[in-house]
Amino acid sequence: MKSLPTYQGRVISNENRKARSASGPFFMDSNQTLMPNKTLVLGLGNELYGDDGVGIHVVRRFKQNIEKNATFIKGRRNIDFLECSLTGLALLDVIVGYDTLVIIDTIKSSTPEAGKICLLDGADLRHIPGPSPHYVSIPQMIEMGQKLGLKVPMQIKIIAVEAKDMYNLGEGLTPEMEKAVPRIIRELQKLLAQLQKS
Repeated sequence: MKSLPTYQGRVISNENRKARSASGPFFMDSNQTLMPNKTLVLGLGNELYGDDGVGIHVVRRFKQNIEKNATFIKGRRNIDFLECSLTGLALLDVIVGYDTLVIIDTIKSSTPEAGKICLLDGADLRHIPGPSPHYVSIPQMIEMGQKLGLKVPMQIKIIAVEAKDMYNLGEGLTPEMEKAVPRIIRELQKLLAQLQKS
């Protein structure tokens, strides 16, 4: 497991983690400083399998956009962005230390429409028909982290993107999915703005 996370150069102790989870969007550190909750935006997928990598593409382009937009960055330093191809329990080490987890990943439906967005909460993951292998074990992973006494996200949001083909080798997004990327990015920005206000 990774070492205790830091925020603005300070180590977050186990005591502060408990205070953080109990105090809504802000928590007090040992110096009684008001500190915002931390959010991880996690783009999951495998770029070698075409549209399955859309979560990675979205996070990568979103990061590029905010690096050019100082207004959006201001006041949002408590949000981290990560492109990731890990699956299952391997993700546990990645999410430890965060209060909120936002996942962008593909999902397969019986009649898929490439690029169609479905917004889900963590509780919805157990009821998705034919879910992506990248987040099928998220509920079990969170439960295991809690049993181990780890600080895992208590709030989970998923931007699930329908894809027609996630299993054939082929780099790059299909034209249909490429067209949907700007819309997915706008959805992510809107969701982050809502989370910041809650």
